[in-house]
Amino acid sequence: MPVSPANLILILLLCQLMGPAASGAQEELVGGIGGFVIFPLTHSQDRIDSIIWFFERTTLVTIQPATTNKSDTVIVTNRHNQERVAFSRGNYSLKLSKLSKNDSGAYVVEIHSSSLQKPITQKYGLRVYEHLSKPRITSGLQNNKNGTCVANLTCFLEWGGEDVTYSWNSLGMTSNESHNGSILPITWRQEEEDMAFICMARNPISSNSSNPIFARKLCEEKSNKEKRTDTHLEILNCYPPSGETSEYYTISNPNTTIPEENSINSLYSTVQMPPKVEKPHSLPTSPDKSTLFTYEKVI
Repeated sequence: MPVSPANLILILLLCQLMGPAASGAQEELVGGIGGFVIFPLTHSQDRIDSIIWFFERTTLVTIQPATTNKSDTVIVTNRHNQERVAFSRGNYSLKLSKLSKNDSGAYVVEIHSSSLQKPITQKYGLRVYEHLSKPRITSGLQNNKNGTCVANLTCFLEWGGEDVTYSWNSLGMTSNESHNGSILPITWRQEEEDMAFICMARNPISSNSSNPIFARKLCEEKSNKEKRTDTHLEILNCYPPSGETSEYYTISNPNTTIPEENSINSLYSTVQMPPKVEKPHSLPTSPDKSTLFTYEKVI
């Protein structure tokens, strides 16, 4: 006999208190934030009295299938889920929409029938993932001497980094190569053709790739930074310790502001040296602070 509405409510209350006693293998499902997932329900029962879906041992939906005299009776226990749940006609597979991270967890369905000694149960595990952002790449230069550039490229995500795998594509030279992992060690020589490195990030629902990094540009930029640092150190070393005397050239405008440029030539174009100095001056033991040239702005 069909289950009456009063008995259906009683079954619902008992299930909320007791929870399901699930058995069998668990089916793993994945979904993306804002998307949907379908929990497939497979059974061979001709006569079903009720179907109860659980989430984390709490009743989600209870269904009393249609009969010749009435349509399906569906009870959704949480008003928030009323617009998110739907069912496939005929087999009552559950479709859950507008997914969020909070929907991740364990799901169980029970199929009750008067012809069964105990209900049929099926278990599911759902993981909801974010769609991946565009990967970014940082570089760490290990060596850049004698025309050989050695560096490590590191790929990372600013957000959405759960269960992410990384891989690299190296484009150029005679053949393209691939590499797995977030860190890619590279070695490039100036006489070689330029190479491009692209990082690919993947999770179970999405993938995204970085902008390409070119070996020549990477190594030249790093080299220029090193030269700028070396020049800065050389200028500072020319400034003698207190109490010592040294010969130096007079700068026509001590208050000249030197721009922070990557090129050493800009340094000489801004600070004009006299075309000819007949006699170098000796650094005074007590220099006038207002006319002392400050080297700390040179980078």
